Amino acid sequence: MSEKIPNDHTDHFSPTSMMILTQRMRTMIIGETIDKAINDWYFEQGKEVPNWKYQRDPQWWVDYLKDLSEDKNSV
Repeated sequence: MSEKIPNDHTDHFSPTSMMILTQRMRTMIIGETIDKAINDWYFEQGKEVPNWKYQRDPQWWVDYLKDLSEDKNSV
C-alpha cells in the first residue's frame, strides 16, 4: 500500500526549485512588510509617501534629503 498520492502537485519540482520558490516568496513578503511599514510611518507623520521606488535620478534624492533637513530645522 505504498502508493504515491495521485496528482501530487509537487512531484515535478526538484528540491532546488522548491528552495528558489521559497526564497522568492520570502523576499516578496519582506518587501511587502517594508512597504507597509514605510507607508504607515509616513501616514502617522501626516506626510505624503515619497515616490522613492520609481525615482532613479540621484538629484531627486539630494533634493529630498535637503527638504527633510530643512523641515527638521524649522521645527
